Amino acid sequence: MKSKGWEGRFLKWFLLFLLLSFLINMGTLVLIHEEPRRGIITFEMLVSHNFLQPTVLGEPYFKKPPFHNWVLALFSLLFGSVKELSLRFPSALSVVGTSLLLFFLGRELVEVRGALFGALIYPTFFVVLIGYGTKCEPDTLFSFLVTGATFGWLFWFKRGRELLGWLTGYGLTSLALLTKGLPALQFFYFFILSYFIVFREWRRLLTKEHLLGAVIGTLPFVAWLSSVNCEIALKTLFSEVLSRAPAELPLLKSLKRILTYPFRLISATLPWSLIALFYAFKRELPQVKDGVLKVLALAFLLDALLYWLFPGSRLRYLMPALPAGALLLGVLLKDAVVLHKRAREVLRFTAQIIVLIGIVAGVAVSGSPSLTLKSTLTFILFLYGVYFLLAPRFNFTYTVALWALLALIFRGFYSSYFYPIAQLKYPPVREVAAQIVADSSGYSLYTKSRYLQLCFYVERGRGELLKFSPAPPREALFLSQKREGNVLREYILGRRKFYLCSYSVRSLQGKIGAEEGLLKRSPERQSRSKEKGGYPQG
Repeated sequence: MKSKGWEGRFLKWFLLFLLLSFLINMGTLVLIHEEPRRGIITFEMLVSHNFLQPTVLGEPYFKKPPFHNWVLALFSLLFGSVKELSLRFPSALSVVGTSLLLFFLGRELVEVRGALFGALIYPTFFVVLIGYGTKCEPDTLFSFLVTGATFGWLFWFKRGRELLGWLTGYGLTSLALLTKGLPALQFFYFFILSYFIVFREWRRLLTKEHLLGAVIGTLPFVAWLSSVNCEIALKTLFSEVLSRAPAELPLLKSLKRILTYPFRLISATLPWSLIALFYAFKRELPQVKDGVLKVLALAFLLDALLYWLFPGSRLRYLMPALPAGALLLGVLLKDAVVLHKRAREVLRFTAQIIVLIGIVAGVAVSGSPSLTLKSTLTFILFLYGVYFLLAPRFNFTYTVALWALLALIFRGFYSSYFYPIAQLKYPPVREVAAQIVADSSGYSLYTKSRYLQLCFYVERGRGELLKFSPAPPREALFLSQKREGNVLREYILGRRKFYLCSYSVRSLQGKIGAEEGLLKRSPERQSRSKEKGGYPQG
């Protein structure tokens, strides 16, 4: 069914504001957690021009295939350098792309309003909206590819274009394999298994179209395996999957994660998990009778049960199954409405109270009125764009539309306040890296430290690979977290200390000392380094 009403226009405006909410302060916070690893791989690809074998500090890296980093490298070229914005922007685009797939394919599989609501629900799941929507991680790109593979396969398969369906399914699954490895097969096969269980068309599995689609579609992944050390790559990819099994974890930890899984799943899918539970309790959810909806429900259930049985898994690993759950919820909740007056009151109250919370909490947490004022002005511009430009144009008395708008406002609030305040609280990684770059200029530099957050910024600042070596050349300099050889400089990063050392160089003639160079910081930055400890390492 084609969209002839307000649904297509609403989604266009909603995704535009969603992307805008992602972009607010996207490049402000330094790379954290696993982000520096992705940044280092991308930078080293561009410097070495080796796009087949990922490396981290010059060492081969097999835990993730390279497709995500190919995408990051492309955006880094478009943005002019490997930086926070170029590394995080593809994740935001992947979220928007997945929503578009849900709408344009979903409206052909179910109906327009259900497809629209599914496209609104997926990006506003907590794990997507706040967790990984703007992280330099492969999860949202992986979800986009899996959604294209599964929904694209079903789209063509339902129309009798079986070869095109298998080519689409296996082709995009192959790219998903190149993004996060073997779980791509699990999501694809669980989806088609669910289809054949529901529709009982098992003979369509045993066709030449299926065989041809599998052979041609998986060529990209097979070609990559043949270009690297295939044995090590496959062994590492399998070990990544098996490491999540109960036998690989302590018994008590396994039991704890298994028992808490339902609650963690509910928290990761807020607010929609609670909304669905509310309507189920009130017995206002319709029964699932449509065959496509049964396929979506069964596929999501199989994926969720698998990760429940593998306690070493994290909830973000289930993200590729969320589009199926979102479309299912979109159809089940498509008739839920609220009064127009109540919807306006909820939006008005949210707009008023959330600004007040931001001002009070911003000053209390950051201790910086000027930073809070800047964050507040940024958020107000976004907030009233949503409140005056987006909301009045469309019917937002549908429960899904109202909650999607509230989630959108919350994301703008989060981007406006959290990123600048978090950067204020973090130790000055960029400044320390810049000082190391200045001090090591003219020398070869290696590292004995695997603290990837600092290593990324040093490597990027020098514009060359920073190789890890337990025994660096005697004439070179090296970074260490221990005092070794001749200690030429000491750098303090929160509670961590780093040393610029050499076995032969005894002094850095003509180099500016740390107290006079790029490490000269404001009293605000000096105090925050003393307060914060245990900062995330890449």
